[in-house]
Amino acid sequence: MIRDIFDIYNRNWSQILIWSFLIILPVTTLSFLGMVYVISSEDSIAPHYFAGLALLLNFLICIPPFKKMVQIDKQDDTIKPIDGIRFFCKQFGIILVFTSIIYFIAYLGMFLLFIPTVMAMIFLLVFPFFSEQRSVKEVLSQSISAIVRENFALIGDLIVILSINLGIWAILMLFFEQYDNNLLAYLIIRSVLNMLIFPFFYIYLTLRYQATPSGQLANERW
Repeated sequence: MIRDIFDIYNRNWSQILIWSFLIILPVTTLSFLGMVYVISSEDSIAPHYFAGLALLLNFLICIPPFKKMVQIDKQDDTIKPIDGIRFFCKQFGIILVFTSIIYFIAYLGMFLLFIPTVMAMIFLLVFPFFSEQRSVKEVLSQSISAIVRENFALIGDLIVILSINLGIWAILMLFFEQYDNNLLAYLIIRSVLNMLIFPFFYIYLTLRYQATPSGQLANERW
C-alpha cells in the first residue's frame, strides 16, 4: 500500500502541485481565517462548534480531485489539472451540505455517550469517496456499505489521520513558540503542512474505499 501511494504520487506530482496551490491553499486560508474570526469575536455563538466545522471542511472539501486522480491512474491514464478543478467545483456543494448536517449530528452526539459522534465522524470520513453517485440514496448506500465492509478499520484510519495532523502541528508549534509569531506565520505553517500531507491521505483513503465494484462503477460514470 505504501509503495502504491508513492508511485501514484510520483506519476501525478504536477497535478498534485497545481491542486495544492489552487485548492488546498485557498481552502486552508479561508478555513483558518474563519476559525480565527469565530473564536476571537465576542459576538459569535458557539465558536468552537463552527471552528471544528471549518477544520473538518478544510480536509473533506479538497478530496474530490485527488480521488478522481487515483481512480483514473488505476486505469493507466492521467487526469488534466483543469478537469480536477472542475470535479472539485462539481462536488463542492454536496460535500458542504452533507458535512454540515452530519457534523451537527456528531456535535449533538457528544451529549449521548459519544456513540453517535463516532458513527457520524466515520461516515464523514467515507462519504466523500462516493459523493459522485447519481442520487443521495446511492451516496448513503455506498457509504454505509463501505463502513460495514471496513468495520473497525475505519476507527483506526480516523485515529491515525487525527493523530498525524495534531502531532505534526504540535511539533511545529513547539518549535516556533520560541519566536515572535503572528497569525500570518501560523497560516503559512498550517497551509504548507496541509499541502504536504493531505495528498498522501487522499491517495491512501481512495485506494482503501474505492477498491470495490461500486467504486469502479462510479469511475465509469464520470
